[in-house]
Amino acid sequence: MRSASAKLAAVALLLAFAGLPVASAADAPVVWNADLNHCRAEFTVSHLIVSKVWGHIPIRSLTMTSARGSVVPLQIDALLDVAHEDTDNHDRDTDLRSATYFDVAEYPTMTFHSTRIVVTGRDDFTVTGDLTIRATTRSVSFPVHVEGRIPDPAGTRVGYSGQLHIDRRDFGIVDARLSPLGVLLVGYDVTIGLTVEALTADPSVHP
Repeated sequence: MRSASAKLAAVALLLAFAGLPVASAADAPVVWNADLNHCRAEFTVSHLIVSKVWGHIPIRSLTMTSARGSVVPLQIDALLDVAHEDTDNHDRDTDLRSATYFDVAEYPTMTFHSTRIVVTGRDDFTVTGDLTIRATTRSVSFPVHVEGRIPDPAGTRVGYSGQLHIDRRDFGIVDARLSPLGVLLVGYDVTIGLTVEALTADPSVHP
């Protein structure tokens, strides 16, 4: 038989656990599923100062969670397929995929992992996170706008748009070739525009 002291210890342990908060389904974060057919990452960079080049990098995976009842993310993780970037020009894409720029043979993807998200308005928030290109990670911060939300057979569909600016040299892309007249061929400042659609079946999120 168990001793009286052992029984008292067991009772004390049960009472201690009884006072602890218990996690429930209501506390679990909402999981969002990205509709990758309607997610896009585009970049623009200056060409010879006088114009811009546009390109598209496919988003292969994007995971997101939020608090219950909210469309503002708590966490965002994304993977982009740099090996299949596309600027509608074969020779230019071959150059961008080479070791001079993205070096896709060695680094075929780029990733983003959010570290902080702050609400700035009714439909606006700022995302800060780690962007990794060519195995170089830098912290970036950019604004995101909630474009809208609608009912969907899967539950609720929400659209987001955002834009960030980076200096490609921060990620080891330092090409500084000049034209015959001494003009930089490809600018250093790159703008990345993001469009995302995501869905959740969680009933706490309403259109």
